[in-house]
Amino acid sequence: MTAKAVVYTDETMELNPREPRIGAVLILVYPRGGEPCVVFTKRSQTVADHRGQISLPGGAREHGDATLADTALRETEEELGIPATDVRVLGRLDDVYVNVSNFLIAPHIGMIEYEPRFRAAAEEVDEVIEIPLDRLRDPSSLKHQELLIRDEARRTLFYEFGGHQIWGATQRVIELFLRSAFLDELLPEYLRSAP
Repeated sequence: MTAKAVVYTDETMELNPREPRIGAVLILVYPRGGEPCVVFTKRSQTVADHRGQISLPGGAREHGDATLADTALRETEEELGIPATDVRVLGRLDDVYVNVSNFLIAPHIGMIEYEPRFRAAAEEVDEVIEIPLDRLRDPSSLKHQELLIRDEARRTLFYEFGGHQIWGATQRVIELFLRSAFLDELLPEYLRSAP
């Protein structure tokens, strides 16, 4: 399945005039306790961008990355210790633009067929957060609140799980994933391959 690239921006913010930095993230689906889960990380306070935020594994493209899928896999291995060779990449969602950090993110979807043992890189990850896919799909998990941003009240959407709020680009990527055809393909595949 091929997705056409679409840039998502906040309507109240102007696009950054500089050329965006290119990055990729991985929505990693895997079994935990007999049900499919997705892993997130709470970023450390020492990383360059988005300190302390909940994110998907991923980061900036490096010269040695042949593709953006390679970027997502490399970053997932660096951050969580999951070997890139263990992940089956199923496809890519529409790109998401992050104005604050001037990143254009390519979200990829991948799965592993075993229950992973994450080895978080302490310099990048403060916490590993595992959320069952059914909880992400539950409409009551998506909330909204008004935030004051640059002296302007704005409605912000976020997912809330166990005291964690998933908002911004990560929330938009998850929303794209939940609305995509990948979900219909992924769950039957998961059920066929689950131990």
